[in-house]
Amino acid sequence: MLLNDEMSNAMRIETNLPEFTLETIEAVEKELGSRFPNELREAWRHDSKFEVGEWFFYPIKDERFFNKTWDDTIRANRDERGLPEHFITVATNGSGDELGFLTSDVETIYVWWHETDELERVADSIEVFVEVTRLESDVIETFCERVNESETVFGLSAEANDGWAYAPSVIEETDVLLFFSTRERALSCRVEEWDNYHVIELPLDLFIAAWLPNMSEDGLLCGLDWPSDLKGMEYDPETVLEAIEEAE
Repeated sequence: MLLNDEMSNAMRIETNLPEFTLETIEAVEKELGSRFPNELREAWRHDSKFEVGEWFFYPIKDERFFNKTWDDTIRANRDERGLPEHFITVATNGSGDELGFLTSDVETIYVWWHETDELERVADSIEVFVEVTRLESDVIETFCERVNESETVFGLSAEANDGWAYAPSVIEETDVLLFFSTRERALSCRVEEWDNYHVIELPLDLFIAAWLPNMSEDGLLCGLDWPSDLKGMEYDPETVLEAIEEAE
């Protein structure tokens, strides 16, 4: 599968290093004992070092630019790092977690969470991972811009002055509290069993100082600007907090 323009734009170039030839990529694959996902092979043939969201993809070592490529793909997969067996990492979030694939299925993408030593399947392919990451970034950036401007977060509740609308998470065994960047977006979700719900306003400073930290402690997730079908992106409260602060 060729790297399409939309995917290429989502994979932000980190340096202006030259691309790699197919022969160079195949040499790295031989060293690691596994073929890379097709989309990643194609990406390396366009750019040699890039990032997607919070994930920084390892480059292929280039002796001409050693200071920019020393932390390369082969080095990232050295045995002493303690990665799961048959797992090949291709990117890191800088916090010790790794993004990669299994040698038995090079297309499916997993995250290795280093603190729990667990592998989590996150996408059927690099292409899907890039698209989902781009959508997540678009939603959270727009949400943060709006709430920073209005200094207000909106929600829904069955009671006028108590409670908060939530939905079960589809990715974890927890609940997702729904937050909206405008009153209109909150009103659009007053459908079916929620048609009599009240719109609630929450000051942004309280949302930042109390709600997000408490949600993080309780293991709850944030649903930002979900549409009326009540299906949308789910975010860790700490991620939302960081994004709001960065958007200020």
